[in-house]
Amino acid sequence: MLTPVTHAFTARPRTLSLHPTRAPRAKKARNFAHEAKCFIGKTVRRFVLATSAFAFVAIGGTEGPLRALAHVSEPYSLFQQDAVAQAREFALSQPRALIWTVDTNEDGVPDFSNPTHGGVRGIDAFGSGDFGAGRDAGRRKHEGVDYVAEIGAAVRAPISGEVVRMGYAYRGVGGLRSVDIYNADTKVTARLLYVAPSVEIGDVVVAGEEIGVAQDLSERYPGITNHVHVELRDEQRHLIDASEQLPETSTLEVRWVDTPAREM
Repeated sequence: MLTPVTHAFTARPRTLSLHPTRAPRAKKARNFAHEAKCFIGKTVRRFVLATSAFAFVAIGGTEGPLRALAHVSEPYSLFQQDAVAQAREFALSQPRALIWTVDTNEDGVPDFSNPTHGGVRGIDAFGSGDFGAGRDAGRRKHEGVDYVAEIGAAVRAPISGEVVRMGYAYRGVGGLRSVDIYNADTKVTARLLYVAPSVEIGDVVVAGEEIGVAQDLSERYPGITNHVHVELRDEQRHLIDASEQLPETSTLEVRWVDTPAREM
């Protein structure tokens, strides 16, 4: 016998409750990082621009650096027309500043000087003017340094000291003279050849002071580059490379990117 059904069971649909994903959180983190990066970048750029503007004004605007190069001392206006062009023209019109003396111990007295305000003699028919260059087919070495000099041009003391000796470069042959200067403090002796002296033994000279004029070498050495020979020796009479002590050329040049360097 069947039992009648008195209850009906109805299945209700279940609502699934899903946990929120992490995707929105990651997106927010990326957005925050991007905004922070942009903020930092803008802040740095503003700081750099502000610093540049301050420095620009501090050195005198567009004219400041150019006037410093040209050593212009008169008053000027930031609103002066063509100030940059005028400063550039003035700078290019000035001669190069040459420094031929060196004060190694910073006592205010020059210690070394280029004797002719010229460079070292290059290679010619009689060899090179460099220290240690070969002589007599390599049988001996050049004991000094030859500095190019025009005939009759001023010759200056390469070191400070006392004139202790004057003589002849070749025992009186050809009349080519020599001058020796001794520095009692550094114990360095300088010998110059091919100089017609204007000083006397016992004179005290300062490096860079004129001591005579360059002589003509063409009679003894036809075709050679005219020069003055300089030998330096220390307290033990050891030779010193003069080119390592005496300034050869120390030039401060004013150059412009859009203007070729002027020839001297």
